[in-house]
Amino acid sequence: MLGYIEVIKAANARCQVVIKLLAAIGFAVFFTLPAHAQQTFVMGPIHGDVGAQAGVQYTDNLNNSPNKQSAFSLLGGPTFNGGITLPVHFGSNLGDEMTLNAGVSYQEQYYLTTNYMTQSFSSPLSVNLAIPMRFGEWKATVGDTFSYENVDLDSAVLANQAQVAEYDNTASINLDRNFGKTDLGLGAQRMDKISSAPSQSETDYNLSVTPAYILRQNYRLFWANTYGMSFPDDYTRQNTESYSSEIGVSGQITPYFNGSIQAGYALTHLDEKVARFPSGGTTNLPAQWSGGPSASMTGSYTHPLNPNTTYSFSAFYSPGVTALLTSSSAQSVLGVTMSIAHRLTKDLTLAPTAQWTHIESIGGINSSEKDDIFSTGLTLTRQFSRHLSAYIEYRYVNKTSNLPLNTFDVTQITVQANYTF
Repeated sequence: MLGYIEVIKAANARCQVVIKLLAAIGFAVFFTLPAHAQQTFVMGPIHGDVGAQAGVQYTDNLNNSPNKQSAFSLLGGPTFNGGITLPVHFGSNLGDEMTLNAGVSYQEQYYLTTNYMTQSFSSPLSVNLAIPMRFGEWKATVGDTFSYENVDLDSAVLANQAQVAEYDNTASINLDRNFGKTDLGLGAQRMDKISSAPSQSETDYNLSVTPAYILRQNYRLFWANTYGMSFPDDYTRQNTESYSSEIGVSGQITPYFNGSIQAGYALTHLDEKVARFPSGGTTNLPAQWSGGPSASMTGSYTHPLNPNTTYSFSAFYSPGVTALLTSSSAQSVLGVTMSIAHRLTKDLTLAPTAQWTHIESIGGINSSEKDDIFSTGLTLTRQFSRHLSAYIEYRYVNKTSNLPLNTFDVTQITVQANYTF
């Protein structure tokens, strides 16, 4: 594990250099552009926004542990969002577009009470590349998505750490063909995950086959079938294979409700493994099957008589996911999320959220952990002008666990202003 921590530290240092360089280039580009392009610069296929952010934050549990330590901190740093869009023609004369999008929001965070400074990304650093192609009647998309994040509060609480840094890189190939009222989708994906949280790094492979029937415009019936393999980079976890098959509907279900509803069955197989401890000694992790019904539902609803309020929700259950709990090969997860976005005025938006998740460990060294995480938040956002906005955010997360010294809560309050040039 120490080797992975060093990888995280080295990659974090490289990311900081790259982000500072991007910010410097962005500001340089901004000052060389004509006045009419200062809000969003456009240079041929290249477009983007350059900005800055500053704020203050309070937390009553800096280390996300039962031993609480409160802290005030100052936040500040540059932001950049942009991309490249190019028309490409692979296999046809159709005007498909290749896209490369990137988003960066870098912060220096200085803790007043401890005289300590950290570097973080207030939103995930992300780069997304999509290359469309055509092979006869088949439409193919080759893509790669890279993301880095180290300020997700829920992940840090789940790992009992002050901060969790996670790098994800996903390479994918998707094929799609339309047969009139029916559609067939094929997909292959590899995801490499490197995390500073103990035993969370892994490599995943997924294959999917999804036939669908178009019921009406923007509304379809589908049958999703997925096979996956997971190879963790840790001696405390077993390799896993998973199978799932779900039937559902997605799209504009009613004139005012958009979302998806699906249900089916999922199986997870844990391979037998002899875990060898670095300090010496071994323990046998037996092969086992875990499975059961799986289901998920997501959606958003806007009442026709109250268009300024949007209600969003999701509910899900899966009997076998990976990389949530430390030293656990797989986990069953049940959760519900509710959120509301309400425009008080044309410039003022209030957004409350609430989420509950229940996680149970399956296999691995840690095969008995059961956690419940409840989180709630309230965000008030004000748009002062085309360039300047600010928000006040309240977050509360409570973790209850059957393991000793693993139950605690966190309160976090952030006030931040954002300016786009």
